[in-house]
Amino acid sequence: MEPDDYTNDRLEELGGSDFEIADHQPDITGWEIYDSLGDYIGDVYDLIFDREALRVRYIITSLEGYELDEEKMVLIPIGLVTLKGDKDEVLLTEAISSKLSFLPAYESGKMSPLKELQIRDVLTGTAEHVVAVMNYKHNPEDDFYNHTHFSDEGYNRNPPGKDGLEPGQIM
Repeated sequence: MEPDDYTNDRLEELGGSDFEIADHQPDITGWEIYDSLGDYIGDVYDLIFDREALRVRYIITSLEGYELDEEKMVLIPIGLVTLKGDKDEVLLTEAISSKLSFLPAYESGKMSPLKELQIRDVLTGTAEHVVAVMNYKHNPEDDFYNHTHFSDEGYNRNPPGKDGLEPGQIM
């Protein structure tokens, strides 16, 4: 398998799927996103989740708060955000706002291992990207999501564990 094949069938947009957010978790679709300095990034357009792990992996947003030559949708790994529920806001946990405009554009239905590696490369740097590529070639889906970018610690309010989910629910 080539890393740019659109073969990541595990990942799916929540909107239009047969899944819903678990009852104990907020549906953050439509919430505003702010960086660590309090600057507006954009709104949560949708979420991308892992059908096998039943976990949210990415937030889909357009960078409305940025002056770009061309508007684009981008993916922000869920592990880089925390929720400020009293204001229905999503906060980036790292000072990554200067890197967001370099994220590759996201096209609905076109999620590939290469796209995920590009996102990680932009947000973490080249050295970690090389290690991630090597790990992916040897263990293609085993360890990729075992990374702080996909920690749902800041996203989950009261995680019950996978056993506490109803059929068709994700965390």
